[in-house]
Order: sequence, then C-alpha cells, then structure tokens
Amino acid sequence: MNMEVDVRARFVGVDLAWSTGRTGVAALDGDGALLSLRRCEPGDDVEGVLRGLGAGVEVVAVDAPLIVGNDTGQRGAEREIGRTWGAFGASAHATNRGTQGEVTRAGRLADALGWDVRPTSRPGRGPVCCIEVYPHPALVGLFELPYRIAYKKGSAAARLPGFRQLIGLLEEHPALRLGGSVRWQEIRDVVMGEPGSGELDRVEDEVDAVVCALVALLWAQRPELLAVYGDGDEGYVVAPPAPRHAAVRPLASSQTAAARAGAREQRWVEGRPTGYGGSANERAWKAAVREAFVGVVMPEGSRVAVTIDVRLQDDQVGRLEPDLDNLVKTTIDALDGVLGARTGTAGQRLEADDVRVARLGASKEAAAGRPAGALVVVEEIVV
Repeated sequence: MNMEVDVRARFVGVDLAWSTGRTGVAALDGDGALLSLRRCEPGDDVEGVLRGLGAGVEVVAVDAPLIVGNDTGQRGAEREIGRTWGAFGASAHATNRGTQGEVTRAGRLADALGWDVRPTSRPGRGPVCCIEVYPHPALVGLFELPYRIAYKKGSAAARLPGFRQLIGLLEEHPALRLGGSVRWQEIRDVVMGEPGSGELDRVEDEVDAVVCALVALLWAQRPELLAVYGDGDEGYVVAPPAPRHAAVRPLASSQTAAARAGAREQRWVEGRPTGYGGSANERAWKAAVREAFVGVVMPEGSRVAVTIDVRLQDDQVGRLEPDLDNLVKTTIDALDGVLGARTGTAGQRLEADDVRVARLGASKEAAAGRPAGALVVVEEIVV
C-alpha cells in the first residue's frame, strides 16, 4: 500500500471497522481543508496509514470503542447517549468486554501510536489526543436536525436521500473546506448519480470519517460545542451537549414507504428475566427493560415485530423455570415507552400497547455461566 505523508494534517477522523471490513480515514489541516480521504480494505495496514499522516496531528476522533471497563451490559456513556439522543433515533449500541475483549481494537491502535485516550486530554498539551465519537448524535446536534439522517440501512432508494442530505450539510459547514479534495468529488459524483446499495456501502466509511474529523477539529477549536458522555474509567463518547430543539420522527409518505427501511432497535437487557406475577423480581426486570430502551420510540401507528431471546439464570432452570409466554408478556409490557402505553387490568398496571405487535419471535435457554438477561429487538414492519 502506498502511503503519502502530509505534514499539514492536524485533525483526523477514523471510522474503524470493529472486526473485519472497511475503515475510513480522513485528515484535515488547521483550516478544515480536507487533505486526504481513503478507504482501507480488510488486511490493509491502518496503523501505517495513520503513521503516514505525519507528526503534526493534534486530535484523532474514532468511531469505535476506545475504553470499555464494564464486563457486561451497557457503558454509562451509552445510557447517557440513549437518554439524550434516543428520541432523535441516535441511541448507541451496547458495548462491554464480553463483545469487545479486555482491550478494544481502537484501544490497541491508540496504544501502538502513543495516543492519549483520556477524555481530559487536550490538544497541544502532550501526545496526540484521541477521542471516541459517534456520528449520529454528532450530526443531529451540530446541524440541529429533528431526527437522525437515514443513510445507513435499506435499499439504495431508501438511503440515497439521506446520503445526499449529509453530503450537502458537510459541504455547507463553516469549519470544513471539502471542495479541493479530488476524492471527495469522486464520492459526491457517486452519491449524486444513480448508485446501487453496494456503491453506497463503499463510500459510507469515508463519509463517516469526515464527520469524525469534523468533531476532532471542533474538539480543538470549538470545545464548547461538544460534551463528554461517560468517563475515562468505563468509557466515554464525545458528542454535542443536550439539544434545545425538539425531536420529530419523519413520517413516510405512501409513495416512499415501500422503499424505505423500517425503524429497528436492538438492546441487550441484563438481569433476571421474570414472568408475570407482580413480584419484586418482575418489577426489577421491567425496570431493566425500560432503562435499556430509554428514548426509543417506534413510529406512531406502525405495526412492529418483536424478537426476545432470553438467557435464564442458572437457578431459574428446572422445576421452577418460567414459561416462555410469561417471559414474553412481561418483557413486552415493559416496552410501553417504545410502543406507547395503555392501562392494564383494573387500571392498576402500566402496559405497552402490544396490539401493535404483529410478528413475534422468542427463545429461552440457560445462561450456563454467561450473563443472564435477554436480547430484545423491536422492528417496524414496513408494508
């Protein structure tokens, strides 16, 4: 791989593949001009590409977990992001050592390059400052969007309007100067043409890297536009502070409903799965489900599919094992924030509007030494 050194590089964005796949790398100079933009394929030397950017780099913003201190469940950062940005469709996936390992891929890369990954690090005061970022809340907050941009899932027809919106927003941002980049123009030509979904996949990582690079620049030059969610022990994410504008979920017209991808949210809920019975265990389980889905709302009036894969604690298996249908009922009842709420029997219980559930899948198994809980997926059914 040919690697060019550009000593003018100051701010770098990295959309890092978590395991295998493509990695996008974008580098800006001190005035926000896009100096280089590239896609690294599986097997490419990402570390070498980053070393090749020279010794002038001040801030690197990485879209991948840097610090993960929790063994299971979600980091506090993800819970905070969900509470702040969930209504805008910009919640974060759960991250823990069970899925990432003791040291994450981004953490190993930062160690190898001598970057300072603490959220308290500041540019110009020592090693390169490396922060974890997440494009969805960054875009919603920086551009005061009513909802996340839909450019990542679905067919090309569903993704293309979001891609074109994103290209336009980035080109208009006053801190960025993208017009002089040949590669940016190539990506723009793809997006403004008639691309297939595969072509959009091939440019997505580089566009995300530009978003990350913008956050890196703002971390150095406009830190008041950003906030730290979480901490340096369990892990953190840098994103804009809590928004002052309202969230508005876009409504699909009858002409676009068939082409768009339905809303889909997936959460791992850690705890003791419990069936209906009115016990403290049931209340604790429902509270855990509600906490995991804070800020998640399915489109009003939509039909949904729910999948619940339960892992029972070892002492729940056997003679007193809860029935699967009871586990499902309790879990869905706790999705009142996601599906809307209705009053239960005699007006005493808060239940989800489960009439909207038109498709259901469920399973249960013993945890067998693994964390107990349930993987819950709620997905809008698009007709």
